[in-house]
Amino acid sequence: MIDRLVLGVVQLGMPYGINNKIGKPDFNSACDIVKTAFDNGITRFDTAQAYGDSEEILGNVFDKLKINKKVKVYSKLDPKLNLCDEFAVQQSVEDSLCKLKINQLEGLLLHHEDSLNYWDKGLGSMLQGLVTKGKVKLVGASFYSPQKAFDALDIDGIDIIQVPANILDRRFENVGVFKKAKECNKDVFVRSVFLQGLLLMPLACVPVSMKYVLPYLEQLEKMAFDLSLNRQELVLRYAGQRWPGSFVLFGAETMAQVIDNLRIFSKKIILSINENIFKNIPENILNPMFWPKL
Repeated sequence: MIDRLVLGVVQLGMPYGINNKIGKPDFNSACDIVKTAFDNGITRFDTAQAYGDSEEILGNVFDKLKINKKVKVYSKLDPKLNLCDEFAVQQSVEDSLCKLKINQLEGLLLHHEDSLNYWDKGLGSMLQGLVTKGKVKLVGASFYSPQKAFDALDIDGIDIIQVPANILDRRFENVGVFKKAKECNKDVFVRSVFLQGLLLMPLACVPVSMKYVLPYLEQLEKMAFDLSLNRQELVLRYAGQRWPGSFVLFGAETMAQVIDNLRIFSKKIILSINENIFKNIPENILNPMFWPKL
């Protein structure tokens, strides 16, 4: 089970998450977070060129812990990068490898799904060139649109898709993304299992501008209570159970959060819930791009 967990480290490079009260951890805390994850069997780490100095911090942590050759890192190209400029793309990957202090990225992803518009304009061959050179092992893209993720699975050279999915959000499952990925033997990385922390936010702390979320959080709270769980346990176990062939990303601002998520995910408990409770959830809840500015 634990080998399916991926530690997302955006929090190491910038304050992230609607429920983040701690902010960006200092370097010693970053070391504690990564070491705790690695010592407990997590070898996959997800970052991006646009996540502040996340790559550099992660590389320094790897170097301090002497685990550079034992980890698998997935990063994303800077969305501001000129994807038609082969030199710029190659140099950005070299920069990432240098910051991360590793020789090869396990996965290189396009940060935005619209970047696939450049695939047949030279981008696809550029990225395959990086694979041929041994700089990158697998190529993929991150998605917000279920249909675009579904269609991308038909592209030769796309090995990985990263999609948001959680107990409220089954849009990608509903259009057949997970089923098709399995048929195509391509990896799915599930992000936003906590919906950037919104699903775990104390009810009293929900901003006034997002009070429309409260009925769904209250339903989650009741469901968790009926199962003798808390919301974190319910949401994380659900993701592990619902999409068993996928990798599951989680983030952490503290070592204690890593330990807690490991404890939850490693338990083999089958959840029996009424999924019809959460149907047709509005996109202004599921997609953080539509959340009001706080």
